[in-house]
Amino acid sequence: MQQVPKHKSPAQALVEFALAATLLFFLLAAVIDLGLIYFTMQALRVAAQEGATYGSYPLVETNSQGRITNMRIDYGEVVYRVYGAAGMRGGGFADLRDLNSDGVDDLAQGLHNNMATDPEAYIYIENLAGFDPEDLFDVGCRGDLSGQGLQAGGRGCWIRVTVRYDYEFLFPFAPGFSDTVQLRASHLTPMRSTVFTSAQ
Repeated sequence: MQQVPKHKSPAQALVEFALAATLLFFLLAAVIDLGLIYFTMQALRVAAQEGATYGSYPLVETNSQGRITNMRIDYGEVVYRVYGAAGMRGGGFADLRDLNSDGVDDLAQGLHNNMATDPEAYIYIENLAGFDPEDLFDVGCRGDLSGQGLQAGGRGCWIRVTVRYDYEFLFPFAPGFSDTVQLRASHLTPMRSTVFTSAQ
């Protein structure tokens, strides 16, 4: 006796497709989010490097006789350099001109006015020597003495810029515990002297 092959009913095929499609769409969402997180991390690294590179050349202040009176880190300009790495308008999936992802340009709302003193700020600028950033002459980070301080490789005077970004997942069902994750990238570089003459 010949057996008749059993055929799947349309309802059974629909259920199987629904189960398989759910898993496939979940994996697709995870792959897309991981790709965007990688892209965002690359942009954060570039922004942190841009800010640290600019900040590694301190501003030189002189008196009316042309004598150097102080060297300091220009925190405001370092922030502009970090944002400049994202372009003039930002935008896209990862808008680095809106690090807290609230839909408002961070520069327009003055979000980072106190970034020098707050380690949890979205842009945090620090010097590992622990000196006053407004007075680099304070503890050996002078840049006006040949063979000393910044003209001798910095001797421990390093600047580090840390940039944080609140990444919102593209697909809300992808994360199992939160709608956002905070990404962070840092760049560390030695301070450099822009002065080549010895102080009198």
